[in-house]
Amino acid sequence: MAKKLDFDKEKNNRNDNVIEEIMQADFPLPKQAEDAKNEAFSRIREMAAASGHTENTENMVQRLQEKSTGSSGKKSTGTAKSHKKFKTVYKTALGLTAAAAVFSTVCITNPAFAENIPLVGNVFKQLGNSMGFYGDYSKYAKQLTDSAEDAELADTDESQEDGGNPQSAQAEDQNTTENNNADKTKDNESYSKTVDGTTVTLSEVYCNEMALYLSMTIHTEDKFPDTFITPDGKPNIKLSENSTVKYDYMDEKSNLFNAYLDGKMLDDNTYAGVLRIPVEDMTVDDAGWTKFYEVRNAFFKEKGIDVDSEDFSFDKLAQALGMDEYSDEKLPQVGGPAISDYVKDIKVPDRFTMELDLKDIVGTLPENQDTTPDIPQDLRDEYNQKMEEHGISTDDADYESLTEEQKNLEHQFFTEMWNEYYERYPEANEGDNRYNSWTLKGDWKFNVDVEKNTSDTVEKDVNVVDENGDGVLSITKTPFEITMKMQDPETKYFAVMLDANGDIMPYGGVANSNADTYAIQDRDVSTVYIYLCDYYEYMDELKGYYWSDDYEEKAKTKTFKQLLDERAVASAEVHFDKDK
Repeated sequence: MAKKLDFDKEKNNRNDNVIEEIMQADFPLPKQAEDAKNEAFSRIREMAAASGHTENTENMVQRLQEKSTGSSGKKSTGTAKSHKKFKTVYKTALGLTAAAAVFSTVCITNPAFAENIPLVGNVFKQLGNSMGFYGDYSKYAKQLTDSAEDAELADTDESQEDGGNPQSAQAEDQNTTENNNADKTKDNESYSKTVDGTTVTLSEVYCNEMALYLSMTIHTEDKFPDTFITPDGKPNIKLSENSTVKYDYMDEKSNLFNAYLDGKMLDDNTYAGVLRIPVEDMTVDDAGWTKFYEVRNAFFKEKGIDVDSEDFSFDKLAQALGMDEYSDEKLPQVGGPAISDYVKDIKVPDRFTMELDLKDIVGTLPENQDTTPDIPQDLRDEYNQKMEEHGISTDDADYESLTEEQKNLEHQFFTEMWNEYYERYPEANEGDNRYNSWTLKGDWKFNVDVEKNTSDTVEKDVNVVDENGDGVLSITKTPFEITMKMQDPETKYFAVMLDANGDIMPYGGVANSNADTYAIQDRDVSTVYIYLCDYYEYMDELKGYYWSDDYEEKAKTKTFKQLLDERAVASAEVHFDKDK
């Protein structure tokens, strides 16, 4: 059951190697371009036959064809004599080569022909292993545009269905052409929208049991805004939080929170990225959670607890209710409401439609372009004066030696300083603002039909749990990720997954909003090791062992896996290599 957060309280680098590899690959010309080329060369042959230079002209045509298809990678070795020999042919066929030039000109000036890199419908392939959850999506993702080859296959299938009847084919040809053109226009309108010079084009969609992946391109008429590059080399770009998604199996639409895109700049005007939506975000019963929180807060009020008071804390709440540690799940044990009485357990169906309403696209500015105002000196002076009047040191090194009363006063003065700051600069209190971000304004709406693809998905019960049954219950492996299903209402544990070589599995970067999901990437996951560790012990001690600069040296004596074998609360070894 997916849980909704209670927000009342919880507050460019072009990859030249990839481009070069794609440019050097053999791509079939679109049917319209291929027809234009063949017609031009046919006219050359016909006119050459009339002039008596058939043999030499055929050599010329062959060379032109090799050049147009890229099949000949040889450098010309023609001598001056051979050049003079062919000069007569070129002079005679001057008007003929113009026909071939028409083909070349069309391909150069028309983007549909010149763009041999098939971007739309192949964004996953373009991004390659720059994605956090990278892999071969071609076997699983659905393209959201029709290719020229698909159109040709459709034409071929229709001809075969007609049984080779010329009259039938001729009678239906006009209707077929009109229908195909209408379908293509509909596809383009459905998956590519332009607002104020910014074009968003959806490319592919893939949905498994764990997440939905939607690839897209963003193209701007002007140069794309300068963007902060994250430590893993990616532009920090997301869809604004007022963007919404509505699934046809849900009653209401929901906002896209933390909708960061995982992608890269392809050129100065084009960005390609992937939106990853975890399944738990696709199954949130917003209405149910809203009702539960209303009933829960009414229960608190009956107990004399005001969740809106300034001194509210979950520790005080637990104490007032007689709980060791507060959790919504355990409320029924103290007479409170049960989540299951209000929140529906929603499953993602095998087929569904999603309505996307992308309001704005937001990017973080580079540090040297961030204009967030510093705290004014008069506010700093006021803070320091209050601290001095109460005999409190402002040196960070002395903080731990302060009394509890002094820490509370410091917190009060610090909060007062920042509250005054935000009164002067209210926009700075927003996460994304004009000081630290750029925004591409727009309202791009799309309807996307999605079919879940669960091929190569395996679920295993592991029961890596403590004596109370808390811990890792099961894991699910898809072609691109492994997710652990946790039961840990009091957040006592941290679960760790190691690959077959004993290394910590990667998280997948900005596209991942779940600490229990790992990216497979190029790791050997024929066997994985799962460890349930005490949360604080892992955070304060164990993880530092693995990430220390001298780990390789320490591993000669004791590996991280051996350390976890000794210290974990529970563990399991899971094999996938036998799953076929």
